[in-house]
Amino acid sequence: MKTAATLTALVLAAATGSAAFAATDAQITQIENFANVDASGLTNAEAASVLNVIHGGGSISEKRSHVESLVGKYQ
Repeated sequence: MKTAATLTALVLAAATGSAAFAATDAQITQIENFANVDASGLTNAEAASVLNVIHGGGSISEKRSHVESLVGKYQ
């Protein structure tokens, strides 16, 4: 299930065009507050995929776990 969600998030991030997505300070703050992680080093594409998970389906605990996993892999 987590693999499918990760793949979906990455596909959505690629489909939106990572060059067109600029991670703002507010978005980084949203990621950090959602899962209590340090997202300051994320690229625009990585932030986009994490935000897709946050705004996607599933329970809060599943999304929080997934966000923590993604941010950990990206750093």
